[in-house]
Amino acid sequence: MAATLLIVTASAKPLAAIVTLALAVACSSNTTIERKGGDIPDPQGEAGAAGASGDPIPFCAALQVIRDKCQRCHGDPLKNAAPTPFLTYDDTQAQYYMTKSKWWEVMRDAVSKGFMPATFLNMPPPGVMPPVEPLTADEKVTLLGWLEQGAKPTGGTTCPSP
Repeated sequence: MAATLLIVTASAKPLAAIVTLALAVACSSNTTIERKGGDIPDPQGEAGAAGASGDPIPFCAALQVIRDKCQRCHGDPLKNAAPTPFLTYDDTQAQYYMTKSKWWEVMRDAVSKGFMPATFLNMPPPGVMPPVEPLTADEKVTLLGWLEQGAKPTGGTTCPSP
């Protein structure tokens, strides 16, 4: 019994030392963290200028991005198992299935997380043709900016034909 107690006590000392060290580091007053990887980007710089806090983005500018990159699947007819078309402003404002969400909110989340456009469809076998193109930096700023501003009908919803 004494030998067992000695083993437990001996093995507990290194663990206690590690826990004590971890607490001391975590609770220290030195909160300086060295950041690596270059300067922190300015959110109001080139790519962020028209974002959620910038000038209102017109629906027609967002629709142009949707036409160029999204309607390949979210068009008429639907392709590649896309669940809904995005042809008009009303399409973006429709209810997302049986939820309280709207399609534009789902779009915002999917684009911001990099899930859409679905470039993973390009992977073999066999991959879709023509390949799905990712958003350019400007397209992403325009589309995400419009979505983050609440997907409003800014500038009207009657847009020039493609």
